[in-house]
Amino acid sequence: MLFVSFDFLLFIIPVLLITWGLAQAAVARTLFLIGASYFFYMAGPLTEPLPAPWYYVGLLVVSTVLDFVCSGKIHRYAPYLDHPDRAKAELARRTRNGWLLLSLIGNLGLLAYFKYTNFLLEAFGDIAAVFGVEMLMPHLQLILPVGISFYTFQSLSYTIDVWRGRLTPEPSFRRFALFVVFFPQLVAGPIVRASEFLPQLHRRPNLRAERMREGLFRIFKGLVKKAILGDWIAASFTDAVFANPGTYSSLEVLLALYAFTLQLYADFAGYSDIAIGVARLLGYEIPENFDRPHQAKNVGEFWRRWHMTLSTWLRDYLFFPLGGSRGSRARTYFNLWLTMFLVGMWHGASWNFVIYSNIQALAILFNRWNRIRERSFDVHTLIGWALGLVVLPAVSYWLCTATLRLDHETSLWLALAAIATFVVVALLPRRGGWLNTVMHILLTFHFTVLSRVFFRADDLDTSRQMIAKLVEFDGLGLREGLLTPWLWAALIGGMAYHFTPKRWVDVVAYRVFCKLPGVVLGMLLCAIGVLIMKLLSGAPRAFIYFQF
Repeated sequence: MLFVSFDFLLFIIPVLLITWGLAQAAVARTLFLIGASYFFYMAGPLTEPLPAPWYYVGLLVVSTVLDFVCSGKIHRYAPYLDHPDRAKAELARRTRNGWLLLSLIGNLGLLAYFKYTNFLLEAFGDIAAVFGVEMLMPHLQLILPVGISFYTFQSLSYTIDVWRGRLTPEPSFRRFALFVVFFPQLVAGPIVRASEFLPQLHRRPNLRAERMREGLFRIFKGLVKKAILGDWIAASFTDAVFANPGTYSSLEVLLALYAFTLQLYADFAGYSDIAIGVARLLGYEIPENFDRPHQAKNVGEFWRRWHMTLSTWLRDYLFFPLGGSRGSRARTYFNLWLTMFLVGMWHGASWNFVIYSNIQALAILFNRWNRIRERSFDVHTLIGWALGLVVLPAVSYWLCTATLRLDHETSLWLALAAIATFVVVALLPRRGGWLNTVMHILLTFHFTVLSRVFFRADDLDTSRQMIAKLVEFDGLGLREGLLTPWLWAALIGGMAYHFTPKRWVDVVAYRVFCKLPGVVLGMLLCAIGVLIMKLLSGAPRAFIYFQF
């Protein structure tokens, strides 16, 4: 079910009324919300491509039962880890590890099967072809279950925390089931930790008037982001350009990248706003997922502001267990690369995302080197500069010629551009006045925009066409009617909104919102609904992150 639809309005009104009515009845309220969440999941939107059939909800049930049982077994053997009998202590350790392994295989195995099987088969065939072996690989007709990446990570983190001894298992299966399937964040996050949500289920929901106002404000914000800055921009501009980039000019393709960058943020941040708002109306709190990411001054800061619950999840459950930054420099850089590579690959299974993942990972490595290096030229700094000035252009040139199939001259110019960017960013002071800050933000923002080619393009061939058009520099003309005045206003206004101080919206706009009479708020909501229906011709679009 889509948030931005009339179906959701018919769903959420009775759910809110019944949940509020059951505020004093904890068991009935929990069971009702579990049922509502399963209904929400099974009532998939009629989008293109079609969502997974309703019976895929069985995967959600399997994940819930698996982690509840595994965590209980792990906790049961925890007291025996310090048993004076070393044989019993070792048996307890192996048993606990076995149950953890079962949870890991069960959860990640299902995720890998549905999300990565076809890509792995395709990659195997492509690699074999490089060595002259032609293989016809099968393509399975798999439908990716909506939200599987989100609820898999969420329930898996619970089992891992119990295994680490940081969390006591929830004795009530119904509370644990609600933690896994809570519908506001079920299909596209934010990824909620058990330590954040389960304690809320042991007390009455927070239904104070102030929380209701905050929830409504977040929903209003999210609807505007999703419907106007997300769906409308996509339907009016970006989808057409990415569908056939070869027929558009270099400027039009570049504008489409800017538009998609805004669209992607508005789509996902809009979903998160609505999810947080709906959760607050129900009396619960879920974590923030975005913090004005395009105001970041470097790539590391960008990923700390973008999809924050995923970034912190991989930090806590992958980067730190690998050793974090406690080992040698080489080990630290490997840990960073692997973590960021998996962040990128989490978003999709294709050669596009292999490239996108490595671009982001290498940018993170450079960001760390540039942050911690001595400003005097010691041995490690000289090695870093040598790698940057030799390896970076070589890799850039190879990527342009072998992967993107650009001609020699264009590839050489792009390799030189990579060197120039490396030098400029490395020589910019880390701190300084407003001009220095603006330079850092602009460089980081444009790195993000250009790398979105591989994120948005349907396949590697489309990415090649996009990049070939971008470097063609075929003039500054825009075809008439491609961007209407209203669309220009949405693009410029959306970008300007994102770069405004956070306080302008979260404090000033919220105060104005709170002063509006209820009748005015109702009329405003109706006006937004009419605007959404008009802009989208009555056909809401699925959230981009549903496919992840």
